[in-house]
Amino acid sequence: MNKEDRHYAMHFGGAMIAYSLVLVGSITAIRNGELSGWSAGLASLTPLIPAFFALRVFMLHFRRLDEFRQRLIAESILWATGIVGFACFAYGFLAGAVELPEIGLIWVLPSICGVFGIAHAILYWQANR
Repeated sequence: MNKEDRHYAMHFGGAMIAYSLVLVGSITAIRNGELSGWSAGLASLTPLIPAFFALRVFMLHFRRLDEFRQRLIAESILWATGIVGFACFAYGFLAGAVELPEIGLIWVLPSICGVFGIAHAILYWQANR
């Protein structure tokens, strides 16, 4: 792993640790009844702050990459958003026709991230075989 990748891993990992801690803290405060109304609403949004920093770290890292790696990441993101977007679209059509359980919007971004990882691994493998 080169210096830039280590720098990215350290800062992205730090943002994810901060996200996890803030998430647990906000959920705990809300569930314990320490917060209610607008204060609970604001507390529920606090995990977005370290998540935004993780996104910023990712974007800065992306800009530093060579064209090949940028292309792989960009194509992986396209595949991920397309697959998750079409899955949501299909689920919406199905939910209009038959009774299905509701799925919260909170799962869209983690789904995109997960599918991105799978797509990136596949595209990287294809490019290097």
